[in-house]
Amino acid sequence: MLQKHSLITAALVATLGLAACSKDKNANVGGAPAPQTQTTVEESDLPQLEGAGTNVNPNAPIQQGTANADGVFMGPNYEGAQPANIDSDKYGKRVTGAVSNDGLLYTSSSTDNTIDVIRGLKRDYVGNSASVTEAKLKFDSVSGQSIVTLRVQENGFPKVYNLVGNSSFDENNEIINLQSARSGNGTKTTGSLLSRGTLQCLDLDGGCESTLVKVDLGYSGSASKIDIVFRQSIADLHFKMPLSKNGNPEYDVMRDLANNSKKYNQSENSVKSAFMNTWEVVNGRAGFTVVITTRSNQLLAFSGPLVSPQSGNSTNIVLKPLKADPNADEDGLSSTGKLSYQNMIGEARLTANNGLGQLRIVFKMRKLATYKQDAFAITFMRRIKPVIDLNDYQGQTDDGGFDGGYDGGIGEDLPSVE
Repeated sequence: MLQKHSLITAALVATLGLAACSKDKNANVGGAPAPQTQTTVEESDLPQLEGAGTNVNPNAPIQQGTANADGVFMGPNYEGAQPANIDSDKYGKRVTGAVSNDGLLYTSSSTDNTIDVIRGLKRDYVGNSASVTEAKLKFDSVSGQSIVTLRVQENGFPKVYNLVGNSSFDENNEIINLQSARSGNGTKTTGSLLSRGTLQCLDLDGGCESTLVKVDLGYSGSASKIDIVFRQSIADLHFKMPLSKNGNPEYDVMRDLANNSKKYNQSENSVKSAFMNTWEVVNGRAGFTVVITTRSNQLLAFSGPLVSPQSGNSTNIVLKPLKADPNADEDGLSSTGKLSYQNMIGEARLTANNGLGQLRIVFKMRKLATYKQDAFAITFMRRIKPVIDLNDYQGQTDDGGFDGGYDGGIGEDLPSVE
């Protein structure tokens, strides 16, 4: 259940990189070429994918985490682009502070202490952050707006809230007001509570690959205060392909994709870009989306909960395949990608998450004639960017960031953003 309404103007810190930076909030800021995803390939035996796997129910109640609010000490030698770190637990992991019903920790995807600092502010007095089941942030290049969509469990029922704001940011990590919208990101607002919020880009260079969104749901003085850190980053890839081949022509396409990409040969069947998007609700759930686009505009795109065990990094989470590129504008002007490659995959599972921006996903080919369903793995390694020091903004009050922004409910004449 949610209720509350005044919002947040404080600022915070994070670490990332994705398709949303600086002025136009795209990965290729200022018209510069998009960064090249770096790809490496290893051939070795892969773990077998047996059993049904685990799916964390997004609507199930979650438990409060037991991790220290001070966070975990990060070893000085951590390298985000080192594939071996996906299996290492010597660096600790960043956590949101919530635990799934399966006993898995919801994690961050960064080495910075943003989550730890925000948790220390203890803004969510009534614990309604746990009601958020999904969050999305999009910087729309056509409308020129920042669009935030929250799915929440409100009194036991699923509700949607959309908020919009300006996306023409300066280079000083300014705080932008968000107001209620009838729709956004392809979904209609169904919740009836008053809603407003703020957005702040956290990148040290003024970009917005790391973003803090603070939302109030309900009436002033008793609103639910929900803080979300969005991380939208380019990702480097490490393919792990089996030593043996079984003649499956669709698997051969995937093997060629891996081998072509490491050679930078610019062939049609090679990786053009890879991104990792994550959302992290402070003291709540966290989720991720990974998207690979080839030079022939084929997609491999999956989403799931961002979880990890308290000890070690191994998981077994069945992921959801996506039918379109979530980073594409929904105006028909930008392509959402072809799905031939996506349809070749029978199953994808998150098998490891180090809580610091590395995810390993094992892909199993679909059934095709009498061919064996080969499996291969990709470790996604989010590019780390420095972020602002949250402690520099501690002087701001929770309610000082609103300067006459919209303060009405969804019954008013609200903007519609698709």
